[in-house]
Amino acid sequence: MLTLTSPRSSRVPRWVVFSLFALLAAVSLVVWSADAARAAQVPPRPDSGAVLDQAEILSGADEQHINERIGRGNEQNDYIRAAVLTVDGVDGDFEDFTRQVATEWGVGEAGRDNGVLIVADMDDRNLRIEVADGARQVLSDDTAEVIMEDHLEPGFRDEQYAQAFLTTVDSVYDQANPESAAQAAADRERKGNIVTAVLLGIAGLVVAVVLGSILWWRRDQKKIREQADREIERYQREHPGEEISDEVRKKYYTYRSNHRKPPKEGKKPPTAKDQDGVERDVQYASTFQSWLPLYLMYPAIYSGANHSTSASGSSGYSGSAGASFGGGGGFSGGGSSGSF
Repeated sequence: MLTLTSPRSSRVPRWVVFSLFALLAAVSLVVWSADAARAAQVPPRPDSGAVLDQAEILSGADEQHINERIGRGNEQNDYIRAAVLTVDGVDGDFEDFTRQVATEWGVGEAGRDNGVLIVADMDDRNLRIEVADGARQVLSDDTAEVIMEDHLEPGFRDEQYAQAFLTTVDSVYDQANPESAAQAAADRERKGNIVTAVLLGIAGLVVAVVLGSILWWRRDQKKIREQADREIERYQREHPGEEISDEVRKKYYTYRSNHRKPPKEGKKPPTAKDQDGVERDVQYASTFQSWLPLYLMYPAIYSGANHSTSASGSSGYSGSAGASFGGGGGFSGGGSSGSF
C-alpha cells in the first residue's frame, strides 16, 4: 500500500520574520538618531540682525558694527546676502555643519541662492566661508580662498575677531558688483607701490594710534565693569542669598557698555523683538536692580545689544528687500575653509 506524505510547508519561520523586523527597526532608529543629532546641533537663527555669537567673542558694539555693515551691503546689491556665526565646537564634519546651518537658516533669497555664511569654530580653530551656488557667480571659490587667507585667518590668529569679520564682510560685498570689483583690483595693483611706500612711512604712527586706542578701550571697559560690579554688589547686599550667575553678569556688562546714558527727553525709545517675536519698546535701566527684572522677562531684548529706533531696524536690513534670511538655499559646497 502506497502512503502519501504531505509536502514540507514553504512558510518562512516566524523567527526569521521577527529578526527582519528587528533589523529594519534598528536601522531606522540609527538613521533617525543621526538625523536628530545633526538637527540638534544647528543653532537657532538670530532673532534680529545677521550675527549669532555663540562663542561670545564679540562685544555688543562689535555685533552692532558687523550687523550695520551687512545691512548696508544687502541694501546696495542683489548678488550677496551674508550672515556670521561663531560656535564653540562642532560634532562631525565642519563643512557639513556650515552647509546645514546655512540651509536651515535660509541664508540668502529664495530662488536666487545668493547666501554667504561666515563661520568660526573657536574650539577646533576652524573657519569657513560658505557660498551658495547663486553667490558663486560673483564670489568664486578662488576669491573666497583669497579672502580667507588675507583677512579672516590673520585676524583670528591675532585675536582681532571683530576686525577680521568686518574686513571679511567688506571683501565679500566688494565682489557683489563684478565690474566694480575688477576695476578696484586693477586700481589696487596700479597703486600698489605708492600705497606700500606710504604705509611704511606711517607704520609707526598707525601702531601708536592703534595701541593707544586699545589701551583707552580697555580702561573704558574696566571702568564700566567696575561700576557694574559695584551695582551688583549693592544688589546682593540688599538681597542676601540671591546669587548672580556669571552669564547674567556678562550680559549686564554688555548692556551697560552699550547703554551708558538715558535717552534724551522726548526721544522715541528704541524697539526690539522679544523671544516670542513681539516688537516692544526698550526701556532704559539706570541700575542693575532696575535692569535685572527686565532681563529676566525679556532676555532677547535686554541682553546688551543696541536697538533700533523704529520697527524697521537700526541696521536698515530688517525689511524684506535687505534681509540676510530669505529662504535661500543651494549650498552645495562652494566657498573656502581655513584655520587659525
